[in-house]
Amino acid sequence: MTRFIKNGGIPLEAQYMYHHALYLSMQGKKEEALNDFQRAIVIAPRFCEAFNAMGNCLDELERYDEAVRKFDKVIEIDPNHTEARLKREIILKKISFSDKPPADPVKRH
Repeated sequence: MTRFIKNGGIPLEAQYMYHHALYLSMQGKKEEALNDFQRAIVIAPRFCEAFNAMGNCLDELERYDEAVRKFDKVIEIDPNHTEARLKREIILKKISFSDKPPADPVKRH
């Protein structure tokens, strides 16, 4: 199969998989979307937006460690990717808050 390249060097097949994954994600089919994001990344290993969208999807599934790794990859590819940096920090805060035991609301002094 010939890979036609458009949009900053991203093959059209990868772009198709990416857009299909976004559609699936919006339909609530997160696991299926993750599969298509992964296919896009196999075709275009430096497809920054596919890694970013995959991180968002993983965050929505509360798979925080995996999401952080995807955002790390985005930042590795594009150190100036502001959205990925912000989302990564938000998730790290979620992780740190979830590690703390909840406050006891009935504790009396």
